[in-house]
Amino acid sequence: MQIFNSLTGKKEEFEPIDKNNVKMYACGITCSDDAHIGHAKQALQFDVMRRYLIYKGYNVTYVRNHTDVDDKIIANANKIGMDQLQYAQKYIERINTDLSSLGIRKANYEPKASETIQDIIDFIQDLINKGYAYQSEVNGDVYFDVLKFPEYGKLSNRDVEEQLDGVRKDVLEGKHDNRDFALWKSAKEGEVCWDSPWGKGRPGWHIECSAMCGKFLGKTIDIHGGGRDLKFPHHENEIAQSEAKNDMPLAKYWVHCGLVKVEGQKMSKSLGNGIKIRDILQKYNAEVVKLVILQSAYRSDLNIMPNDFEQAEKHLYEFYKVLNELKNLNLPNEDSSFAKRVKNEFVLAMDDDFNTTKAIANMYDYVAEIRKNIQKKNTQELNGVYQAILSTYGEVLSLFNANPCDFVQEIKDKHFKLLNIDQQQVDSIMKQRAEYKLAKDYAKADECKNKIISMGLMVVDTANGSYCDIDWNFNK
Repeated sequence: MQIFNSLTGKKEEFEPIDKNNVKMYACGITCSDDAHIGHAKQALQFDVMRRYLIYKGYNVTYVRNHTDVDDKIIANANKIGMDQLQYAQKYIERINTDLSSLGIRKANYEPKASETIQDIIDFIQDLINKGYAYQSEVNGDVYFDVLKFPEYGKLSNRDVEEQLDGVRKDVLEGKHDNRDFALWKSAKEGEVCWDSPWGKGRPGWHIECSAMCGKFLGKTIDIHGGGRDLKFPHHENEIAQSEAKNDMPLAKYWVHCGLVKVEGQKMSKSLGNGIKIRDILQKYNAEVVKLVILQSAYRSDLNIMPNDFEQAEKHLYEFYKVLNELKNLNLPNEDSSFAKRVKNEFVLAMDDDFNTTKAIANMYDYVAEIRKNIQKKNTQELNGVYQAILSTYGEVLSLFNANPCDFVQEIKDKHFKLLNIDQQQVDSIMKQRAEYKLAKDYAKADECKNKIISMGLMVVDTANGSYCDIDWNFNK
């Protein structure tokens, strides 16, 4: 199994530090607002990684934190006159609901920064004792002394001069060097704060993750990651402070997800192009959203275009129609050569740096092959295929977990409602068409068919009868 390691810039064979036990940490969401599609991408892709490692037989301990002490949270809470920790808790609950609605499992531990304050204070004190941190005599803040850590920049591949690009050259009052970052911030009016050896204050963002990671997973872990935008400075600072404190690597593999754009632009409030999870789930089934995300490799940026969700809905609808046919055959569970190939090819794809793009591309081929075997009544070759898809795509990618018949009907009902189609009227026209065909009045039968087509549906004639289906090319 190969994983791309951001620290070395190449794919590496995955070998856990402790045999079959894997420790994994992903930086969670800053709980200042509802979760958006970018948060969904990262949370889903790390959930898939965790699921696949379990599928491979590893015991995985996964930690995803909640950042509930942060500048944005303080500013937003103060704006509406709400207690800052209560404000954060409100959004933690909303975010958890949204992630759960997507079928993303909770991590083994989901710590909050506000509940890890003593661990953070102890961490900072250790850094001071070892000479890596200092308290400013000017403002009382505690800073990490970057120049004391020679390897600073090894994750982001930034040398000392690059780190100074765009940074003011005159040293900010209270710092030894402008690259030094805050571990503890002295209390300011209107900010949540705690007592510490350096006076009342609150932790800096970077130290929160290091303390939570260390508390639940120990000094060195197997996989640490998050969005690519966290590589510098957040993860770089985590490495510096954790490795300075513990004298050992923080993580063996660093894994970073790509970012999300909407029609080529970064999501932002000013552009009004953000896509909140709860909003998109009002329009599309959760599996549609997941398919949009997982069709793109986790390391790649996801550029969402206007019809991406509708296209994913169409593809899932076709997948589920075939799965429904397959399920209704009630075939034996023993694996045919086809079922074995589904499992083997899934592993080959996922062993290649969690290649969900390839795994999903394979599914299109399987759908065509399933249809072909059903048409030829070659059902023996389909033995075990339904179960193989559920045990791989269902268990690891959290797709195809709905009842196929229910999913197909859900999308049909949605389409009928969107086009204001009366199901009873359609049934009546189809019944009339069948009668005309029986009477060999094909002209009248074609008139009925054209009525159905004008509604936005297609008529499908088979050896077993006729039925209406969604015309995805109909101009709504």
